[in-house]
Amino acid sequence: MVADGVEGAAVERRALAATPEALMLFGASAAQVSVSFIILGLPSIGPAIRDQFHLSLAALGAMLATMQFGSGVALIFASRAVDRWGSRTATRTGTGLAALGLALAAVGHSTPAMFAGLFLAGIGAAIVPVSGASAIFRSYPPQRRAWALGVRQMAVPIGGVIAAVAVPALNAIGGTRLVLGVGAVAVGLIGVYFSAVSDEVRIQHDSSVRLVRGVWHGSGILRLLFVTVSYLVLLQAVLIYTVPAMEAAGFSTFEAGVAYFIVNGTAIVSRVVWGKIADRDEGTRRKRTLVEVGLLSSLGAVLFGISLHGGFVLVLVAAMFYGFPALGWNAVVYAVAGEWARPGTAGRAFALAATVVFVGSALVGSTIGALADAAGWDVVWGIVAVVGVAGTLAARALPDRDPGLATS
Repeated sequence: MVADGVEGAAVERRALAATPEALMLFGASAAQVSVSFIILGLPSIGPAIRDQFHLSLAALGAMLATMQFGSGVALIFASRAVDRWGSRTATRTGTGLAALGLALAAVGHSTPAMFAGLFLAGIGAAIVPVSGASAIFRSYPPQRRAWALGVRQMAVPIGGVIAAVAVPALNAIGGTRLVLGVGAVAVGLIGVYFSAVSDEVRIQHDSSVRLVRGVWHGSGILRLLFVTVSYLVLLQAVLIYTVPAMEAAGFSTFEAGVAYFIVNGTAIVSRVVWGKIADRDEGTRRKRTLVEVGLLSSLGAVLFGISLHGGFVLVLVAAMFYGFPALGWNAVVYAVAGEWARPGTAGRAFALAATVVFVGSALVGSTIGALADAAGWDVVWGIVAVVGVAGTLAARALPDRDPGLATS
């Protein structure tokens, strides 16, 4: 089926109705869990990978980031594939390519094979978030859309939690080959299920819509992207640097690990909760939710920095207070980006916003680390809070726009 414009959007909604929303959302979430299992699981055996392939610390970091980098490069092109081929074919092709890449990395079992296989897997895996988001925009109305995107986003930390337990155990049994082999099978099999519950709608755009140009209409998108980057500073600070900051403050590795586990557990819950909050008032509460997230996260950064000079329990409470808003805003931004898009381009808009998140995360993460080395952790938390306040002010200035019936 081929769809175009507003009339096509209505056709898409009827076409997707044959697939129950819950089955589609489960498939999208399960596919994301399988991808996150590898992306977030390999760092848990980083020292073993470094020894096995005789890598420098810099080379190890590059290898662990290769799959996510591949996805970041391919996200926009993945959205075009979904439009041209339909979600079912694109998902089957993408997840098959991801499984092939992981299998090649496992079989090759060399440094070049690892880099090439993980990069190929990342390119294929880029289809998973794009196809899932596109289907959500088509099948969920504004008053449930941010919640559904939050459920899909929740799959990222769930995959990380599963990997934190399973990947070290698999590595102890059969090494990196077994880890990658299990990942390939999981991505491939779950990809088959996800493609089966996806639709075959293809979307044709007129000449005004390109990879980037012509996706959004109206004002405010640059401000939204500024809010996104500002909030990435809040997110990356707590997600990446909780452990280093605690150890620098004199806490044990075990205590820092407990705090990190709690932060990730908080992320699982917060993405659904904030999505549900943003869906109130028929989906018109997006802007207010982003402002609330920014204010609470900025305050949380300050409190977390202060708590590092106190006791362990105080740090845990501060980490939860900080992490709950700082890790829960992604789905709201994705919902706004898709709802501001022209009819039929919500999936493309999601891919563009996600590209900003992927690339911005890498740049922000390294910048925070350099700042900590140069100025110390107290300065870091203060600057993080200031950046968060700047993002909050930008969120307050976002235009008030009706979420409407945005579709992929």
